[in-house]
Amino acid sequence: MFGGKKKRKAQKAAASSSEWEEFNPNLFQTKEQSENYEEKRMHNRRVAPGRPLTTDAYSHFENYGFLGPFIEQEWLKVISLNVPYYPKLVQYFYNNIVYERNANGSIHAFKSYVNGVAMRISKNVLAQVLQAPNEGKRINSYGAWNETHFTRANQIQTVCGLDEEEDAQGGNRPSSNHLTVQARVLHHMLSYNILPKGGHRETVTYFDMELLTNLLLSEKVNLPYLIFNHMLNAAESSNRNLPYGMILTVLFEHFNVNLSEEVGLRISRQEFYTVSSLKKMGFELRNGEYVRVNNAHGGDDDDDDDEGDEGARDEPMGEAQSSTPPITLQRVWERMDGMYEYMGQMSTQMTGMHDYMGQMTAQMSTMQVIVNEMRDEW
Repeated sequence: MFGGKKKRKAQKAAASSSEWEEFNPNLFQTKEQSENYEEKRMHNRRVAPGRPLTTDAYSHFENYGFLGPFIEQEWLKVISLNVPYYPKLVQYFYNNIVYERNANGSIHAFKSYVNGVAMRISKNVLAQVLQAPNEGKRINSYGAWNETHFTRANQIQTVCGLDEEEDAQGGNRPSSNHLTVQARVLHHMLSYNILPKGGHRETVTYFDMELLTNLLLSEKVNLPYLIFNHMLNAAESSNRNLPYGMILTVLFEHFNVNLSEEVGLRISRQEFYTVSSLKKMGFELRNGEYVRVNNAHGGDDDDDDDEGDEGARDEPMGEAQSSTPPITLQRVWERMDGMYEYMGQMSTQMTGMHDYMGQMTAQMSTMQVIVNEMRDEW
């Protein structure tokens, strides 16, 4: 009896070993990548393709000023992409990422492998593919904005349309219902195309406020840097949606990945931004401008959100909460969001310290060379 169990286990282990030895070289470069794909259950990770505008919506959004910040930033290609995407290839892309690090430990590029093609992704490559300049403020999705001068009060005043004299509610995060019409539409489009979220688009994170403030005040933001880091964050995660489905199609084509035998998906008509999307967000055109309808709650216009927003409600900004607030799904998500943001900030600070130490080491080496030259001259 027991011998039979051991025999079956041995057969299973042998079969498993044989399977890894014969992994498909078109999908993985190493046995480790093949095992990682199974261990991280990459085949279950959902892909966020992006969300473009219909032709009518593009003209309408542009006429009413919603595309102005994207035009200034030269981000139009990203929010306009309408190509097939390939979920399986996207899963392999993120699974097979291997970092390239500088001497100080910071990641300056990464490699991946799809359909037998090795790719090296840098911010310059992304700039070329996205037709967006590799310049501007370098901020990432975990809130490391070292090149900014906006205070939390500045951000809230800008995204909520408050005067300098008006109270910024003690620096509390606003909900999407408190954003100006333009900021709300920008936030919605960012959450699909620039920093894709798997749901809960009503939540406005501190990073969202920082990014919106830069866009609304025409401060240049480095898009390749932004997307580069968001890709790395997705690769590190074990459960997040995989972003940039349609962007990766363009990237695959750039590296001549063979897509002819792949089954691509296209987003449905309902998934495009249309003129009616503004109404679904809670806005109405009155006297030549969009205003928030009084009984609207700044709702999302999704028919089927990726991860669901059941129980999600906008909370008043800066209002006192009861001593024993009810535990809701929204509160749990917000707490988790805050924890992720804090962990990201800690990680970024550590990376910054590595960068600083690397710079100091380089300066010390330069000084040593100068000292040696001076000694030789003496």
